[in-house]
Amino acid sequence: MAVWKTILIGLAGALLASPIPLPLSELFAAAFATIVYLRCSHQNIKLPDFILTLIQLILGLSIGITVPVAELTGSFSLPLFFGLVLCMLSQTTVNFLWLYKREKWTPFESLLGAIPGAMAAILVISEGQEKPSPKIVFSHSIRLLLLVVLAGVIASTGEDSASTLSQSFSIALIGHLAFLAVTSFLIGKLLGKFGIPAPYLLTSLITAAIYHSALPTLNLNVPESLIMFATAILGVLIGGRLAPTTWREALSYSKAGFIVTLLGVSVTLCFAAAFHTFTGVDWQVLLLAWVPGSVEAMTAVALLLGLEPAFVAINHVMRLMMLYMMPAALKSPLIRLSRM
Repeated sequence: MAVWKTILIGLAGALLASPIPLPLSELFAAAFATIVYLRCSHQNIKLPDFILTLIQLILGLSIGITVPVAELTGSFSLPLFFGLVLCMLSQTTVNFLWLYKREKWTPFESLLGAIPGAMAAILVISEGQEKPSPKIVFSHSIRLLLLVVLAGVIASTGEDSASTLSQSFSIALIGHLAFLAVTSFLIGKLLGKFGIPAPYLLTSLITAAIYHSALPTLNLNVPESLIMFATAILGVLIGGRLAPTTWREALSYSKAGFIVTLLGVSVTLCFAAAFHTFTGVDWQVLLLAWVPGSVEAMTAVALLLGLEPAFVAINHVMRLMMLYMMPAALKSPLIRLSRM
């Protein structure tokens, strides 16, 4: 009962924040409402597994159908793809070394806290542990908050951005989405038997991308209400992890998240400048495309500044796809790190 009451309170907080012109305002409002409720009621909660599965399916589908596979692969030159991968590895390495050497986090916490973006996937992996670490949640929450606020400030100076970025939804497409969800669930359930972390996130993303490639003329999208629901539940998950944290721990983890964000942006800036010299692509475009922010926020900024929003969006989708596949590719190292 306490779990469902907490979820309803988080959803109410997200709904109240939905008119705020700030990307992912629903997520932070749901997290805040959850923290306040759990603090006042002195309770701890853990979301049911099927709720986490639903979140994985919704988020995986919403990203997978954004761009078809052919467009994803065709939009990259080899140097730019190499730059994206090298930038991601450098961001992760620098952040990992800081968290492990200076903040004295465990290797597993340091790795998950250092990964540039893909907060949903990281939370799902962390939730799979017996004791999910609030350090990881704080690190990614602070990073996401700083980058989203920055993008929101820039986006607020533009005009008609909401109408430009909005997606229409047709009832006729419910069958396609249901088919993708069921297929992803069945394949994900099979992969889950082999111990692959976040299987539904991985299968829904890949299934949707392949489906979009097979039917390129289909204007497929996930309803905004479902995306808001998944975002709000992620906020509840964040709030549930942060509520038991003391103020001293919160300040310490927030400081680590702030430093990791600065390090990640600094590394991205260096790579953007370097590959601007090599390829001639505008360094501002590369910065927006490779910075570890959200797809929606960075694409909105690129759109308002006239900095190749399609290229920026595709880069972020590719980055997220690679990060979401990481749990399957690095299953054994992750298991070893979690036991250290």
